[in-house]
Amino acid sequence: VMVPMTLNRICSSTGMCSPPRCLWNDAPMPRVMAGAVELYYEALGEGTPMVLQAHDHTPWLFGQAPVFSQRYRFLTYDRRGTGRSSSPPGPWTPADLANDLAAFLDALGIERAIVGGSSLGGVVTAQFAVDHPGRALALIIGHTVPYLDDEANAWLAREMGTARSGGAAIVRQPRSGPDEREGPPTMDPAFAASAWGQMIVATGTGLGRTPEQRATAIAVLRDWDQRTRRSDLARIDVPTLVIVGEKEPRTTIDGSREWASWIPGAEFVILPGAHHAAPREAAPAWNAAVQAFLDRNGLGAARA
Repeated sequence: VMVPMTLNRICSSTGMCSPPRCLWNDAPMPRVMAGAVELYYEALGEGTPMVLQAHDHTPWLFGQAPVFSQRYRFLTYDRRGTGRSSSPPGPWTPADLANDLAAFLDALGIERAIVGGSSLGGVVTAQFAVDHPGRALALIIGHTVPYLDDEANAWLAREMGTARSGGAAIVRQPRSGPDEREGPPTMDPAFAASAWGQMIVATGTGLGRTPEQRATAIAVLRDWDQRTRRSDLARIDVPTLVIVGEKEPRTTIDGSREWASWIPGAEFVILPGAHHAAPREAAPAWNAAVQAFLDRNGLGAARA
């Protein structure tokens, strides 16, 4: 699989399971003003716009762009505080990040797009759907929950402290209950140790560039509760996929299933053997599930 040429890199690889060779150059880097936030982005391919987002753009560039840019105008960007995007002072809310996404589409002259995300990007996708109705052609809500229980809130507070002190945050997911000693790893350990996994981590900025930015990003979820928006979720009238990994916390799987039940016609998929970082560690399976969903809903090879 060949990774398409972008404005700032040329990558080639022998396949999705091998790390690409990246040649960095000094070509201009694409940025847009999304409201008061300057966002760095990548755009590949032609056709109906498809935007995938979470933290920095790197995992999407290597894991999803080679596949989806063959059929769509594939877009991904560095969330505020990550990569090459600007970082306005916190605190930030899910609504702030959803507004960034809407402003990003506006800046590129895009009225409607296939919109998706993983982890915090899944939260942003759901918030975008209810705050900006009519802007999505389809929704992909991945690897997140519609609300946090007491265990998850305690985990969130610990992870904020870890991030602020400069430690490695979100290495593990929340426990599903007090019967568990610790939550499952965020990423498959074998993948994390592989050359491909290490390359993705090394070339990205993850949750943020600085400890404070990483803590601010984690804090976005402090008051996350879509139970208060169920009437808005019930009005979503576009194809929706809620996707989760089999090896995520039981509460994440159950919460995602519940979330899908609140959205009319939403599909719910559990990826076998996948952890929270499924778009990275299980990219072929994740991409296939998303493409099958789009195919079933008449968006398989759509053109703008």
